[in-house]
Amino acid sequence: MRLPFISRRRAQAAVDLAVAGVWHLVDEAEKATVEARADQRTAEGNAAADREKYRRAVAYVEQAEDGRYENGVRLTRALRAVARYRAEAAVQRRTIAHLTDQLLDATGYQGEPLLPAARTALGIDPRKEDQ
Repeated sequence: MRLPFISRRRAQAAVDLAVAGVWHLVDEAEKATVEARADQRTAEGNAAADREKYRRAVAYVEQAEDGRYENGVRLTRALRAVARYRAEAAVQRRTIAHLTDQLLDATGYQGEPLLPAARTALGIDPRKEDQ
């Protein structure tokens, strides 16, 4: 059996082709490594951002639990203020009703002062307001 003849040029061309193939594989591996490192950095950045969000959420919950007592005190103070303002508004309504009464009586509503029956129908009773 006769072996095929391989020239030096042909052998060198085969070696050059093999070297080019190896360098191509090396370049592809380097690109993949660079992309993997970039993805890893992105993932680490996202993980750090998530850890920061978690830390802030925990701090917010702890602050809310600590501030619950303070908020209760503030709420109690606000409720007392609302009750005080409602009482003042009731006093003002009674005063306005009384002054309106006096004005209607003094000007003679529709030509004559209000009669006691009309005053009762309108809900204006000076005896209750004076007490």
